[in-house]
Amino acid sequence: MPQDPQTDQHDFGRLFVQYQPRIYGYIRSLVADRNDAEDMLQETASVLWQKFDEFTPGTNFLAWAIQVARYQVMYFRQRQRRDVLRFSEAFIDAVAEETVAQSDQLSRMQDALAGCLEKLSPEDRELFCRRYKSDTTTKNIAEQLGRPASTVYNAIARIRRALAECVQRTLAKEDRA
Repeated sequence: MPQDPQTDQHDFGRLFVQYQPRIYGYIRSLVADRNDAEDMLQETASVLWQKFDEFTPGTNFLAWAIQVARYQVMYFRQRQRRDVLRFSEAFIDAVAEETVAQSDQLSRMQDALAGCLEKLSPEDRELFCRRYKSDTTTKNIAEQLGRPASTVYNAIARIRRALAECVQRTLAKEDRA
């Protein structure tokens, strides 16, 4: 049974926006010129949209998108035969595998960090978010709070250490499971 075109459009948009920086990073790792990489990203997006009905929901969109991007890079290389620097297919495959692996690890780390942020006290979470979710400097935060800058620096350093340890514990626990 064909899916609703609006649902397909929404699902594609959500997935592409989520993974677009990683797809671009993969393309950029293989193509020296930024403009060429951006063109290939657009071509990849177009192919992904055209073939989205072939994508199986629940499977790895990033792996599928990287494979499409890989073909776009290969096609680009065929068009650019005059270039001196060329990558072997084995190299392109290795970069694709590493990109997917790194992407999965980054996603796990982001999920762990989100969980660890929730475990902070409300005051620590507020201080951390003030510092890292805005353009405010630690010195400005100290002034806003009427506290010495050294106290705020130390508190943020303590929070960062606690978050790093929490993320490491969370990932180690996932790896053992």
